[in-house]
Amino acid sequence: MAPEFNSLGRLVSEAIDARVVPGLVVGVGRQGQVVFVEAYGRRQIEPVPLPATVETVYDLASLTKALSTSVLLAKGVESGRLRLDAMLGEYLPPLADRPEVTVRRVLAHAGGLAAHRKFYASLFSAGGVSPRYRAAVIEQAAAEPLGYLPGTRSVYSDLGFILLGAAIEAAMSERLDALARREIFEPLGLAGLGFVRLPGAHPGPEIAATERCPVRERVVVGEVHDLNAYAMGGIAGHAGLFGSIGDVLQLALALCAAFHGRGFRGSPPLLDPALLRELWRPAGIPGSTWRLGWDGPAPEGSLAGTLLSRGAVGHLSFTGCSLWIDPEQEICVAVLTNRIHPEARDDPRFRALRPALHDEALRAIGYRAR
Repeated sequence: MAPEFNSLGRLVSEAIDARVVPGLVVGVGRQGQVVFVEAYGRRQIEPVPLPATVETVYDLASLTKALSTSVLLAKGVESGRLRLDAMLGEYLPPLADRPEVTVRRVLAHAGGLAAHRKFYASLFSAGGVSPRYRAAVIEQAAAEPLGYLPGTRSVYSDLGFILLGAAIEAAMSERLDALARREIFEPLGLAGLGFVRLPGAHPGPEIAATERCPVRERVVVGEVHDLNAYAMGGIAGHAGLFGSIGDVLQLALALCAAFHGRGFRGSPPLLDPALLRELWRPAGIPGSTWRLGWDGPAPEGSLAGTLLSRGAVGHLSFTGCSLWIDPEQEICVAVLTNRIHPEARDDPRFRALRPALHDEALRAIGYRAR
């Protein structure tokens, strides 16, 4: 490890020794290049301890919203099959009587929808999964009553992105995993980034374990942790994406290049730069840091840390993963971890670790916000 990253390494080692996380992988990209990647600790501690490596594949959980759903929706806008200011009901007939629920608002977590519902609980017993459950989850999400007036505030909502995923599939006539593979991952050569279709598990040899799941009654390895996504067969707009640190960084760098109107490693720009800039601008919801499918750092107390430009974009996940991007300087920091292994708990030490990790990684490369 380069000497300038020694402080980062000490911070991570202390967190692992204190059992804040079993292990993690940190990566930094700058102007089209990966400049640092390092793995620490373990990807699994039970039933058998296994080391984390830079090749370890993690359940990216809600990074799915930013890295897949928002990008696919933008692809649909580019092709004319989706519109940001359309009613979501144009693509999902059960929502046709809710004109105030627009694609733009749902992307900004301002569509009036609840944060989370345990739809899976009525669909399967321990270990069960069925193709018909996918449609049932979408149907239940669409039937959920609104909790506030759309556009007046932001409430982070898995339900909104379940419905956005369904709208993308309806408009583009293909399932999310196939669309993401064709439109995003294959053009960039990201063979290890993708959804895990259930039943079954990710076939890779180095998969980070997640929770000792009380519903499935086992330590989950290689299948999505989120139970609504699990009920949907592993393919959903809010969760389901798996990937390694290298793949996440490459996609982030490709988005940075597109932001400046450039292609990446021989491929054309991933998105139209004007559209990407629209996604990454603040959505204008009162009291909210949300962009369209992405978040921004809060002015104070941000989990992105203290150093990152307040014009940056990023996302966090329940499993512990994070990605933050300064598009103007083309710098990105990714942290992949399974902080919910072997059990999910609310640990304030992990909340403190996140911004410290991002700050140490940026400090190591001499980053200065502009």
